Parts: sequence; structure tokens; C-alpha cells
Amino acid sequence: MRQITALLFILVLTLFSKSDLHAWGEQGHRIVGLIAADQLTATAKKNVEWLLDGRSLAEVANWADTLTGEQVQTAPWHYVNIPHEAAAYDRDRDCPRQPGVAAGARNDRWRDCIVDRITYWEERLANATLDRADRATALKFVVHFVGDLHQPLHASGVAAGGNTIKVRVFGQEDCSNDPARSFPCNLHSVWDTRLIARKNLEDQTYLAALKKLIATKDLAAQPVGTPVQWAEESVKLAKEAIVADGENIDEGYYRRHITVIDERMALAGVRLAAELNRILATPTAAR
Repeated sequence: MRQITALLFILVLTLFSKSDLHAWGEQGHRIVGLIAADQLTATAKKNVEWLLDGRSLAEVANWADTLTGEQVQTAPWHYVNIPHEAAAYDRDRDCPRQPGVAAGARNDRWRDCIVDRITYWEERLANATLDRADRATALKFVVHFVGDLHQPLHASGVAAGGNTIKVRVFGQEDCSNDPARSFPCNLHSVWDTRLIARKNLEDQTYLAALKKLIATKDLAAQPVGTPVQWAEESVKLAKEAIVADGENIDEGYYRRHITVIDERMALAGVRLAAELNRILATPTAAR
């Protein structure tokens, strides 16, 4: 069943446009990167600049989404399918083993879901024996996946994370970003891009608003938690986000959920910064 679910997501990947599939869309991921960069320690900031050769976290935040078109084996790394009725994450149930790998085998240390892959890439980022290019790749995956896991539908096993729930968005049925073809709106794309776009804010303006939210709610003082805990938070929120097929996403839905989206992006940035401050706490000798 787990392999069938993974194959279903890969099928969805081929049917839905890139911008409508991945968590937070391009702006949301950039904002997570901007928030994180704002909270880096001096040492972590220098390490990030060195690893990324001067590029920012915001600039690389969407890199992992560029891989899934041709490297579909990376697609399951972006999500975890926790059942709607589940009370908590269960690794054996929710995180598929890699193809051909038996349970408990040496290669079963890492599985194909976002919960395992965040930890995998964090370990590689922390490994100073790897060369800069390998650690830079790890950093780019970490930046993206921490953002992904805070998008509630990326932890939900319902309808491929809402991808197969067709909806109308403020009365509109076509959510294509390409004038040459139509594309039916789906719930996942609503959470990735449509509700964020409804605010109609430039990145820096959005960043300023979320920095105020972080200060008001003292989000930076909250325990960082773990990928498992982030996934469990997300799936609980996803249960409130699910709607029936064909429903209209209206202004009331937007008002109920945009505050959730804002807080999840803010938390993703804060937690990403905390992870990078921990992992990149030692100055890199070779510059």
C-alpha cells in the first residue's frame, strides 16, 4: 500500500504543473528562507555564505522543486502521508522503505519521506569531511524540506495531500499559470500559492509582517521540536483544511486559514534558523 501511495504521488507529479504542486509555491519558500537568514548567528551566516558561494537561503529555497520533473525519485522526499484518522506519525506505516530495501536492513536507516529526509540531509550538512558541493546540496534540501513540512497538506495522506480534490477558488475553476492550457484548481495549489497570493504582498513587505508575528507570539522562544513533531502539527491542521470535491474556496475560507499559513511559514523560518545555527556552529577552516 505504501508503494502504491508513492506511485500515486509520482503520477500526480506528472499531471499537475510544477508551480501548483510544491509546498508554499516560490514566494512562500523564499519567505521561509528570508526569515531564517534574519535569525542566523554570525558563524552560521558565514558558513551559509561559504557553502552557497554567496547565494542566499531565499535564492536556493526552491531548488529542490526543480529536480522532481526529471528526477522523480526525489518526489516522495517532499511529503509524508499520515492517514486522516491517525493520532500520530508512525514510521513503518507512513514512511515507505526505499525500493528493494528490506525492513531493518543496513540501507533501511533512511526511508523515502520528508521526515527521514530532513534528518538525512541535516547529517550530511553537518559532516565536515564532505566537500563543499555535497554540503551545499544538503543545505539546499534542508532549506526546502523544512518549509515543505510546515505546509499542512504535505503531511496529509488525504487525496495525495489534497492534489486530487478539485475546487473552485473564489469562483474560478481554472488555476493555470500557462495561458496556453487550462488547469483545474485543486486544494493543494490553494495552500501552496492561491491563499498567499490573495494577500498581494511583495516579499519584503510579507517578511516584515511575519517578523511582527514572530515577535508578538514569541515564536523564536518556542522549542524547536523535531521533524516528527512538525509533521504531527501539520497533519492536525490539514484535517481542518480538507474540503469536499467541488467546493468553492471563498473569502471565509481564506480568513480562517491565512493566519495558519502565516504562522506555519514563520515557524518554518524560525526553526530552520535554529537548525542551521546548531549544525553550522563551528567556523569552517577552509575558505
